[in-house]
Amino acid sequence: MTGPNRVLLTGAGGFIGRRIADELRSLGAEVVDARTATQGGDLLVPEVRARAISEARAEVLVHAAWVTAHGAFWNSPLNLEWEEASQDLFARFAAAGGRRIVGLGSVAEYDWTTGAERFGEDAPLAPATIYGSAKARTGGALGNLASAEGLSHLWARIFFTFGQGEPRSRLIPALINAFQSGTPIDTGPAELTRDFLDADVLGTAIARLALGDVEGPMNVASGDPSRLDEIADVIAAALDRPVSARFGGRALAPNEPLRLVADTRRLASTGIETAGLLRSRLSAYARAFGTSLHQRSGTG
Repeated sequence: MTGPNRVLLTGAGGFIGRRIADELRSLGAEVVDARTATQGGDLLVPEVRARAISEARAEVLVHAAWVTAHGAFWNSPLNLEWEEASQDLFARFAAAGGRRIVGLGSVAEYDWTTGAERFGEDAPLAPATIYGSAKARTGGALGNLASAEGLSHLWARIFFTFGQGEPRSRLIPALINAFQSGTPIDTGPAELTRDFLDADVLGTAIARLALGDVEGPMNVASGDPSRLDEIADVIAAALDRPVSARFGGRALAPNEPLRLVADTRRLASTGIETAGLLRSRLSAYARAFGTSLHQRSGTG
């Protein structure tokens, strides 16, 4: 191992991973992209995982790779393959002398049927999807490995994100596109409440946590409850367009709760600030995204 600032990063080309990579480098870390270390190999293959670790010679592993195809990932069987691969990757990294592992978990691990105002890290885990179940088991396995091997570890549970590079079918880009073009869009109910965080802020937070020493599960979110109609108002104001959302036009899925908000007191105790940024960040994103749509379409 070459030192605490050499970090092996999986998923470095992804929506969140590339932001983690940028912030790690800005903090002085030497980032080893798993794709480079394996000549673009598939981490679902055991030999590729072994090569990534041996080539990287890193002291810290940040594991951001997973199946992420929008919509399809919730119940994709690939989640089970990534669960197995992730646990094996962690074990190999520990056996090679790694010091700290940071994995990316999800709000989908929690029991959404409790009606909780906020989900703290000690809230019950009862996932409703294959994705959430695989993430929960992977986080639990990491905790067990860390205890057995004396590893430092962090399991970062991510809630909802937005930012440049996300699929246009996701909620925020879909709203921006609809409002910019004046097209009606069916959405969930106006009172649907979510915890959104700018992906740039998320990447910064995870990078800082990776180079720190905080242990165990941690919600990495804004902690700010945002209603769907409030989000729509911010976007419409930024674009100077009317709200064209038809609230309630899309029925909630059977396991889809009205409210999902993180308790972020543990994150705040580290000095990392994520709260109170939604309006300014979302406005800037909506304007930039809306401008790009305008330029592509050639319309006003």
